[in-house]
Parts: sequence; C-alpha cells; structure tokens
Amino acid sequence: MTPTRWIVFAVIVVVTLGGLVVLSSKDKIDVSSIDSNAVITTGANVDRTKGNADAKIVLVEYSDFQCPACAAAEPNIKAITETYKDEVLFVYRYFPLTTIHPNGLASASAAEAAGLQGKFWEMHDLLFQNQSSWESLKAEQRGAAFEGYATQLGLNIEQFNTDLASKKVADKINYDRAVGGKAGVNSTPTFFLDGKKVSDSDVEDVVQNDGAKLKELLNTAIKAAGGTVPTTTAN
Repeated sequence: MTPTRWIVFAVIVVVTLGGLVVLSSKDKIDVSSIDSNAVITTGANVDRTKGNADAKIVLVEYSDFQCPACAAAEPNIKAITETYKDEVLFVYRYFPLTTIHPNGLASASAAEAAGLQGKFWEMHDLLFQNQSSWESLKAEQRGAAFEGYATQLGLNIEQFNTDLASKKVADKINYDRAVGGKAGVNSTPTFFLDGKKVSDSDVEDVVQNDGAKLKELLNTAIKAAGGTVPTTTAN
C-alpha cells in the first residue's frame, strides 16, 4: 500500500504515559517571538542537524518516527543529505502525531535521549529501519525495544532511561511541535527549504519516488546562492 502523509488535528496531550513526561496545555510553549526558520545551535532546544553548519541553504524536516510516509521517505532523504552535505544544512525536528500514532511521542523521546549521548542520528536510523517492529507495541514492550536499540548503540542504559522519562526531553519535543505549529505544519513529513514550505506534490515525490523534485529545488537554491551543485545531480 502506498504510504500517505498523515494529518494531525491535536498536538497537546495529557500528563504521564508509560513512564514518559507528557506535557499538558498549561505547559504550552510561547513561540510568538520565535523565528521558526532560524536554526538553533545552542541551549536546551538545540536542533538536530547534519551537513554543513555554515551552509547558506537550510532544509528543515518535521517528522514522526511512527509515520509510514516518513519511513518511506527516509531512504531518499538520507541519500539527499549525503549528496548535498557540503552545500546544505539538514535539520530534523520532532512532530509526533500523538492523536493517531500512540508510539510517536515515545519514539521521539528515545531519539532525543540518544541524542543527549551523541547518538541521535544512529537512533533516528534504527527507529525508521525497524518501525514495523515497534509501532504497535504497548508501553512495556516498546520500552524494552528502545532499550535494545540503545544497547546496540553502546549507550549508558541507566542514563538513557532517565533521559527518556525526563522533562528536558519532553520540553525539547514540545518546543519543536510548537515551532512547527507556528510555521503551519499539520502533517508529516513536512519540509521547509530556506523558510519556504515544500509543496505537497514535491513531498509526495520524495515519499513515493526518488525525490527528484526536491533535488531540483536544492539545485536551484544552491545556484542562486553561488554554491556548487553536486556533480551527480547537476543538470
């Protein structure tokens, strides 16, 4: 079955769930003065990034680890970020669709907890590669699955489990969702290239085909910025 993009109708949930800290509406973060296009390089809400930190071109993805379309797009996104790593900064932001993906928040928490030990991208890859193995698990089972991934990555398991249930991790995820909401995100995956939302048709091309349309957008942006288009994609 062809993966489709998922739409979220509600973002803020209750208080605790399966050992996780889940923020309620009273914890909603005020992002009215925040530039959703600005890359955060320091502090508690630092962005998870890959590529050239000094690049003029920035591609931001809002994603949910339990989203089938996000998982389908991931091989293309991984290839694109590798091809364009010298000219583009890629930013991953959490946008778990908690109303339809019961393990979306838990998986985001696992990724962020791994990130606190320097293994975000490794956990990111494992979660997408093994999505079908954990997406339907109950809290205790999914906890064991995520702990298994953490062990595979050589993480300090006690610290991982502490961080997994911490307000620090919950705050980061809630911050990303709030920033995404301000930017108009209501489905995953959603991409912004230099602050401009990538069209649904171009995103569908990433999910269902080879992402050629997104590559064209990147090539155009790189040329406009005076950069060098990777030879494997130049036209």
